[in-house]
Amino acid sequence: MNLQSLLPAGICVLLIAFFFSIVISNAVNIPNGDDLYCLLLFTQQFRDASTLTERFQLLLQQWVEHRIVYSRLTALVSYWLTSHVNFVTIIVIGNLTLVGFTFLFWKIIKKTGLSLYYLIPVVLTLFGPVAYEANLWAGASTVYMPVGFMGLLTIYLLVYYDRAGIILALFTAPLATFSFGNGMFSFVAGLFVLLYQGRFRTALLWGMTGTAAVLLYFHDFKMYSATDAFGISGHFKNPLYLFYNLFGFLGGILDYTENVGSPVAAVNIPALCLGFLIFAAICGGGFLLMKERFSGSEFPGDNRLKVTWLGMGAFIIITSIVMAYSRTSGVGMNTLSSRYKIYSMVSWILLYCFLLIYFRKQKLVGLFFGVTSLLMFLFNYYTNYDKLTNYKSYFLSGLFNYNYNGEWLIYRHTDYYEGASKMLSDSIAGNPDPVYVFNPVFSQLSREELQRAPLLKNIEVSEGTNCNGRAGKCINLHTNDYPEVSNHFRGIYLVVYNDTNIYLFVANPVKNGRMNMLRDGKYYKKGFFLDSNLGGILKPGSQYNLAIFCPTEAEKIKRINYKIEG
Repeated sequence: MNLQSLLPAGICVLLIAFFFSIVISNAVNIPNGDDLYCLLLFTQQFRDASTLTERFQLLLQQWVEHRIVYSRLTALVSYWLTSHVNFVTIIVIGNLTLVGFTFLFWKIIKKTGLSLYYLIPVVLTLFGPVAYEANLWAGASTVYMPVGFMGLLTIYLLVYYDRAGIILALFTAPLATFSFGNGMFSFVAGLFVLLYQGRFRTALLWGMTGTAAVLLYFHDFKMYSATDAFGISGHFKNPLYLFYNLFGFLGGILDYTENVGSPVAAVNIPALCLGFLIFAAICGGGFLLMKERFSGSEFPGDNRLKVTWLGMGAFIIITSIVMAYSRTSGVGMNTLSSRYKIYSMVSWILLYCFLLIYFRKQKLVGLFFGVTSLLMFLFNYYTNYDKLTNYKSYFLSGLFNYNYNGEWLIYRHTDYYEGASKMLSDSIAGNPDPVYVFNPVFSQLSREELQRAPLLKNIEVSEGTNCNGRAGKCINLHTNDYPEVSNHFRGIYLVVYNDTNIYLFVANPVKNGRMNMLRDGKYYKKGFFLDSNLGGILKPGSQYNLAIFCPTEAEKIKRINYKIEG
């Protein structure tokens, strides 16, 4: 590496290190939803299995619409490394995929003859918090990002490494296929690339392997889907939403509302416009390459580089179309979840690479994408940092309530079903040799400490019975006096307690004003707010006291002079 490369390399390394410091400091070793079943229960059953056949079947076992081999392998790796399933380890492994994306796109950019400075927009795009859920949820981090990476890597191997590339691609493509449903599109995109290059004998072998992999994938397959993914008529009842979900999926890096399941709204317009632009650009780039191939004309540049881009674009577009189709159900934007946004990030980068390949004014392209990616990076941190840092609070409160009260309250109103989650957790905890220990959290929170805690004054408290249309007791709290929230906090919690139970509910920190953030370097200002549904939790006829708990404060607990009836 020469001296001219040191500065851009340093910038990239600092951005990546900053991202991982944020992820690691906000990741917690607690299962999240699906993790209980597809990672924790799987590892316990895998460890307890008596035969290799049984273990292999567990590894390939279907989970909802997918098989998730890679995700399960990371759970096993964490178990082998730490002697227990460790969800922080799994999260780190999943996020390392972003480093893989970085190296892969650098290989592409380098082949255009450009310097390391042109990698900075890629790093700014990949290492922002727009996909915060995939960054902090073990199951999500080892599905969406790794399969996307393996799909693109397969194309690169097929184009650039000839016989060795075929051998390696015959490993990555099946692994992608059995790690999430869209992984099988790496076979489709790879076949397209091989036929485009006129490698017909290799294409035949590739097609036969892909067919065998897909048939094996669907062997004994059960059609589970909340959105009727495998149906037909239901997806066309509101056909415009096929396009809304397609463009929203591709342009998701400009979506900041995540109005999942709700009708399209004005706030979705930037994402929809960007998605349409990306779709048109990738399809238009594919048309240019096809025209070049069949007209015999030659555009300047490395032909293999263009074929690689074409194959990667095909994989992303096929994934996007199938994702939009399978998720469209009724009048709802169902492709805006943050865990899906790695595909929008990669689409944006592919648009960038296309312009670097085809346009002579590469400095202008680099400058435009550099500035735009930097602005998105900064705005994404401004918009999503609170989601990143408060995400762990829900699982810390969930684990506390499970350990202290035997209730998984965070799953009470979800599709994960509290009863099933508790039964599974109890079975792991009761195993004579468990693969995971539900360690206690917040040992400092005791009745003695609650009784000794000072009173919090100047707090607004109200309650009601209609919680956003859901029956139950609602409570609303707000204060600007406590706590003093740091940029790296461990949550703010409402404590609801009596002589029998102590329950924790997550409160929300208050985001600082933009100018105060810049002047003081503080993302949060003093205080918190909470609007929570306590329905079905408080026992009828019982009376409960309230307190606020902030484990990073000097005064960790403050009582509230208010009682609530069960």
